[in-house]
Amino acid sequence: MSRWTAPPERREIVLVLVSILVYLMAYNLESSLDYLGVDPSATKGVILSSMGLGATKDLGVDGRKPAGYRDQLEEEIYGSWNWDEDHVAGEGNERNHEIGSDRHGAFWKEYHETEADLRRKAMWSTVDNALQRWQDNIPQTKLLRHAPGFTIMENVFIAKGNVYIVTDKKEEFPPLSNIVTSTGPGFKRWQILSTEEGKNVLGTYGAPIRGVSFMAADPKSHNTTLLSLWRTYSSLDTTIDATGSTRLPPPVRLIFPHNRFFTDANPPVEEPHDTRRRRFDTGFHPYLAKAAFPQMTVQYLEDWEDYHAMPVPFFFQRLVVADHTAAIKSVEKGQPGYTSAFELVASPHWWQPIRRNLASFVGASKGKRTVTYLSTQLDPLKPKLSDSDHQALVKSLESMAAKHGYEVRVISTETRWIDRMTAIAQSSAVIGVHGNHLMDGLFMEPTPQTVVMELFPAERFSRVREFALKSVGLQYVAWSGKKSFQNTYPPISPPKNDAIEIDPPAIAQLIGDILSQSS
Repeated sequence: MSRWTAPPERREIVLVLVSILVYLMAYNLESSLDYLGVDPSATKGVILSSMGLGATKDLGVDGRKPAGYRDQLEEEIYGSWNWDEDHVAGEGNERNHEIGSDRHGAFWKEYHETEADLRRKAMWSTVDNALQRWQDNIPQTKLLRHAPGFTIMENVFIAKGNVYIVTDKKEEFPPLSNIVTSTGPGFKRWQILSTEEGKNVLGTYGAPIRGVSFMAADPKSHNTTLLSLWRTYSSLDTTIDATGSTRLPPPVRLIFPHNRFFTDANPPVEEPHDTRRRRFDTGFHPYLAKAAFPQMTVQYLEDWEDYHAMPVPFFFQRLVVADHTAAIKSVEKGQPGYTSAFELVASPHWWQPIRRNLASFVGASKGKRTVTYLSTQLDPLKPKLSDSDHQALVKSLESMAAKHGYEVRVISTETRWIDRMTAIAQSSAVIGVHGNHLMDGLFMEPTPQTVVMELFPAERFSRVREFALKSVGLQYVAWSGKKSFQNTYPPISPPKNDAIEIDPPAIAQLIGDILSQSS
């Protein structure tokens, strides 16, 4: 048989396969080297530069030229450090520091482990990282913002029924009475410790409570709790824009350390477990927190006691604390206590992230201009109009709306929360007898025409709603009896059980005039 037509021998088959393999690897050199874990740019650079062949425009993932192309100038500027992704370049020793461990509180941390806003500290961690061991370098408390009664701090410790601020710079903190005055079942006192005292009292390790925590420190509930806490916290981002865009991480928990979840006595064990019980009045509807702050849970005295029952201290990574009792001492007579929080510099759009959360939740949409009358006629505990004034007001509003092409809604304060908030979020004007229910007007979209009108008895007035509503860009009109006040207001004289007399046609006329104004 001819040699050319004879079957190939084994060595010939091996030779052909090896040749094909070498060809494929050479043709796809970069992919092959990358598959083998070798930097293709660096390898080519070494080979080409050893052959005396030119430079390269290619850069490695660290921004430097491949090793074979580096010159003395690049080594002089950058150095010859090894570079690992997500790490600072260096020899490696600088990555061993614990957070806040050395004399300047410096630390190194992989960037992808940090929150955008809290660049100094890791906000989230893994499940197996429950404790932080600080040995002799206990984390010091840092004061970020403060106005009387409203404070933002980092590294606030809780243990043994007390709250501790740990710092060697006590002079940088305001008096404790300006931070928290209230005491109660949740804590006996707040105390400032030096780092040496902190090690003796708190030990060498503790459990971080990660994320942003809100705390309402006074035992009495206030309907401005969420408003004032968010106003305080928003001072950390003065760039919040009209769309509500913010770089602030959401609060993770709101703590009422002095108040139990239920306010009535525990029922007998033998009673059915589905017995209705009275919950603590937080000052806001329970649905509101879930809609406006969906990432936030609410904790009570029971949760607070659990922390203090543990043998290990806990510390808040970031704590925003409000104490109206401490705040009220600093404001002028007649001013609401929460106004102290507004001493902190913030964006004019500070409320927009929360308002837009609620508007999205209820599905508020733009339509014709709507006037909403929040009626208290069915609520036996709230002040109300006489039946004749109530009917006359509804009739006057409907007449005005028909003239201008507006819509009128009469919403009882007893209406389901979701329906009431949907109506308010879509309203251009809200009107009602004085009371905390008008604080829901905060969730109206602020425009030059958006207005809230509050009806007071003659010679009576309170700034509780006026200050809050104007702070978010809404117009506010107070009616004291049959007189209206828009820019200047009557003397502070909180209403009691006084009868309320109004001028319904004048009220409807003023609403129509405001809504008809051009922007």
